[in-house]
Amino acid sequence: MVDERFYKRLGPLPLIELVSGLDVDIPEGQFCDLMIENAAPAIQAGVCEITYLEGKTAKKQASSCRAEVCLVEPALAEQVGAQNVLALKTATPRADFACVLARLYEKHPFQQAAGDQFPHVHIAPGAFVDKTAVIGVGTLIAPNAVVGPGVVIGKNCRIGACASVEFTVMGDECHILNGAVLGGDGFGIAMKESSPVEVPHVGRVVLGDRVLVGSQTTIDRAMFGETSIGDGSKFDNLIQIAHNVKIGKNCMFAAHTGISGSVKIGDNVIMGGKSGVADHLSVGDGAVLAAGSSIMHDIPSGEMWSGFPAQPIRQHMREIAIIRKMVKSKTKKKT
Repeated sequence: MVDERFYKRLGPLPLIELVSGLDVDIPEGQFCDLMIENAAPAIQAGVCEITYLEGKTAKKQASSCRAEVCLVEPALAEQVGAQNVLALKTATPRADFACVLARLYEKHPFQQAAGDQFPHVHIAPGAFVDKTAVIGVGTLIAPNAVVGPGVVIGKNCRIGACASVEFTVMGDECHILNGAVLGGDGFGIAMKESSPVEVPHVGRVVLGDRVLVGSQTTIDRAMFGETSIGDGSKFDNLIQIAHNVKIGKNCMFAAHTGISGSVKIGDNVIMGGKSGVADHLSVGDGAVLAAGSSIMHDIPSGEMWSGFPAQPIRQHMREIAIIRKMVKSKTKKKT
């Protein structure tokens, strides 16, 4: 469900209005009185909600779709319709769904808080704090920081200079360093007629207690639901955490780490500098990823991986040793 602290719901809206101007095939007579209240992912959508199906998982999800309406490629329309779902045929379901999202929700506007609204918070000159924010006792907001509409910040937190915090619910004793961005748009792009379309994100970011977010680090809000960080996790500078990522407790990530969308990371995970994880993968509890690792497969709990592409570190080191022996052998033959 979309968090109404951050977004205004514009529905319910007639389906015909929602899809106006889109190149979708609507079965005649099945939409005249249909009202749509919300949008949701295919696995969560229900009555009076619209969703879409596209990509590798579309066929599997089609048989369990329970939405009122589903934007779908023609090849899956019959399968979706068999679930008593109104299937709207389109060549670009995700791109059309992006247009629908923009018509169902809008962000709450910025509204400057009164000067005496947060007497228990130190707000430095030049900082913007929205009047709908909720901020705990003892928190410090540094110069030129931005705290957006509906944001919740716990007790004794520090928001650094020029940091931006939007669409976020934060626990106690968190430290957000200078220039960090929490709750920015995720990188969701759909193609429509060879032109990229930005997919609106209507989720949020949730931080536990005692989370450290380094300078210039970005944590994108979810498309739906939340991007979440567990208690006690620490992130260095210049890290990218994409939309819908789930990170457990007491993790430590070094600088230049990149986490792609919808990755799930367990507790007590350590990631070295410039390591990266491809989208929709999982990293188990206590795993260690060496600096520069490129993760393209799920990582079991407690294992240490390294390399590009990454593999268990002992295997990686053996391969490096074999290559070195081969190079030395060839060098000796030449001499």
